[in-house]
Amino acid sequence: MLKDTLTRFSYPQSLIKEYKHWLLLLRTEQVTLGAMVLICKEEETSFHSISSEAMLELSVVTKEIEIGINRTFGNQKINYLMLMMVDPEVHFHVIPRYENAVNYNSQVFTDKSWPKPVDITVNCNKVEAGLFNTIRDEIKNVLDDFGREKKYRRMYTSGCFDLFHYGHLNILQKSKELCDYLIVGVSTDELILKTKGQKPVIPYEERAKIISSIKYVDEVIPQNDKDKQKVVDEHSIDAISVGDDWRGKYPPVTCEMEYFSYTESVSSTILKDTLKLIKK
Repeated sequence: MLKDTLTRFSYPQSLIKEYKHWLLLLRTEQVTLGAMVLICKEEETSFHSISSEAMLELSVVTKEIEIGINRTFGNQKINYLMLMMVDPEVHFHVIPRYENAVNYNSQVFTDKSWPKPVDITVNCNKVEAGLFNTIRDEIKNVLDDFGREKKYRRMYTSGCFDLFHYGHLNILQKSKELCDYLIVGVSTDELILKTKGQKPVIPYEERAKIISSIKYVDEVIPQNDKDKQKVVDEHSIDAISVGDDWRGKYPPVTCEMEYFSYTESVSSTILKDTLKLIKK
């Protein structure tokens, strides 16, 4: 019975997201990082027997899974295994696949079967309860974003991002919460030298890689000048986010503006001044 199958997969503790016709659970045995089980809520033991509504919703669910898992863990592929031998109800084992080992929360997860078909009965990455909950909650938070109405489609924010700190991360996260697609302009070394009179501590290529690795960021572009209207036109930007100290000072643009309060007690200037004191 479905109830027995759910119990074997540690429901409801393992629940990531409930859909109208499907339940997405995190596997207690992490074959690979983010391994899940997708179970149809209907008492059916043949795939062709599930309702047309469940079949239609499956396309929505798999889209969320594939985009969400890649956004969270950066996997290369996803395998769907429909076995239904021990547990007869319609369900899939959803296994993210990784070409290289992944370090997550200080634990290394290895896809030992890559690039061959995965064997879910062996080579499991054992995780303790706390880490299991962390993985489940992170996937849940990403998937919960699907279906929410974002205020903007495409947003832009920019900065030097020299000596990256929590304040930078905060504004990127707040920006992404408002939009579907976040573009970040990273100032080039030449622009920083021109506007601030000194070169950045971290060169452009490294700063751009840091920003592009952050999950809230969809695209990174070089900021070669201060012409924000050009960015708005070339990238179809709906809104720009900046610190609230720019309120009333920002150059006019033909898009919306979002102003965020800066994170108190942290800035690149403070970090640089601290480093100077340490050197002394």
